Amino acid sequence: MTSIRLNTNEAWLYPEICEVIRLFLGDVEIREDAGETRITHIHECVSPGVWRESAESCLGRESVETKQTLSGGLEEKRQIKRAAKTAVFLLLSKALNRMPPWGSLTGIRPTRLIYEAMEKGMSAGEAEKWVMDEFYVSKEKASLLTEIIEMQKGFITPEENTFDLYIGIPFCVTRCAYCSFASGEIGNGRLTEPYVEALTREIRSTSHLMKEMGLTLRAGYVGGGTPTAITCGQLERVLDEAMTAFPGAREWTVEAGRPDTIDSEKLRMLKRQAVSRISVNPQTFSNETLRVIGRAHTAEDTLKAYHLAREEGFDHINMDLIAALPGETYMDFERTLKIVTELNPESVTVHSLAIKRSSKLHERLTVEGSSHNQANAEDADNMIRLARNMLKDGGWKPYYLYRQKYMAGNLENVGYAKRGHACLYNIGNMEETAKVLALGAGAITKWLFPRERRIERAPNVKNIEEYIKRVDEMTERKRRLIKEDTQ
Repeated sequence: MTSIRLNTNEAWLYPEICEVIRLFLGDVEIREDAGETRITHIHECVSPGVWRESAESCLGRESVETKQTLSGGLEEKRQIKRAAKTAVFLLLSKALNRMPPWGSLTGIRPTRLIYEAMEKGMSAGEAEKWVMDEFYVSKEKASLLTEIIEMQKGFITPEENTFDLYIGIPFCVTRCAYCSFASGEIGNGRLTEPYVEALTREIRSTSHLMKEMGLTLRAGYVGGGTPTAITCGQLERVLDEAMTAFPGAREWTVEAGRPDTIDSEKLRMLKRQAVSRISVNPQTFSNETLRVIGRAHTAEDTLKAYHLAREEGFDHINMDLIAALPGETYMDFERTLKIVTELNPESVTVHSLAIKRSSKLHERLTVEGSSHNQANAEDADNMIRLARNMLKDGGWKPYYLYRQKYMAGNLENVGYAKRGHACLYNIGNMEETAKVLALGAGAITKWLFPRERRIERAPNVKNIEEYIKRVDEMTERKRRLIKEDTQ
């Protein structure tokens, strides 16, 4: 199928149904007025409090009924949405004889479903079975969720009156072909100094706000971009400001992800600043793949940077890997995993390649007329399964998970860690259980209002030059949002 004509009598469900279609057909064209294959969704009330969601096409017909004791409100819409997506999911699953590993789940942090079920009185085992029955999640993925829940015990709910901090350094030596983040190549460095000045001003301003609110920092995270792409002195100024403004954190992470930005001077500075966790990210140990994806370093550079970090005394190093990179085979990925397990970092994050529309790789593949997911779904799934098995055998356990659109094989990103090395910031941010103050260009503050069980966001502008000009405005945005917490 190259295009889909989708019609529904409930316009608000249109984008939700599109997401289900893309589970099976990738970035297929979906329109209301034309398409090779027509899919029709019908929402109807069959009796008081009972709705039927039907999906039909030349491929077949499926119906799902849902009962709702409440009339109106978010819960009713949620149940209708779930039933409508399930009907379309079952239609396509039977027609194409395929069952995606995450079943009908789209746009959901799957662990949240387990937590919600347990809040209603289910055991972890019962919750696992429920997501399999309700959402057609595979046994393998459902078991992964309960393993993560087990690892998150004691960390999932931050202490009262605490927050986590994200500081963005949106510069890289080169831009990776798959990157969709709000970051840019550092070029001649003309923007780095004014950016650091603006960022340190935002740090000082928001520190006053946190003190007013009586909040203390739990976990700090400096990401990007590549924070170590700026000079050692500039990065030290940012860390000086942040650690003075927000003292007492249990954890500080700095992404030193690109090995071509790591040297002894920067590593010693990070140790002086009491940074407890760094990333040295190979993505792959294939030099050919590194060239294809636009990384300006070799696999040997990664090994040197890793060993240098060990020599400088870092005892918590994370390494990021990406499955299903362009042109990579199962054997290529297996070789990368073997090298990583031999290096024995304290944590490993395994990503499934997601080719976003704003990435160079999306543009390149669109021009070339290739598909978005270079590895097919089966190959990507085998790579992810291999990573899980090899890391499990080596003593790493999964502790957080998230999913993205346009991800190879409709799979997931998983953080693995040895016991005692789960990253607090990652858990709080990914599970959305922590208040996150986010500073820098493109950073998004996510403020949790637990009584109302809601999260509000205050995004900073993505453009670096605009951020420098409007940094005071960015601080004021956060002030207005966070002050709601006292009302």
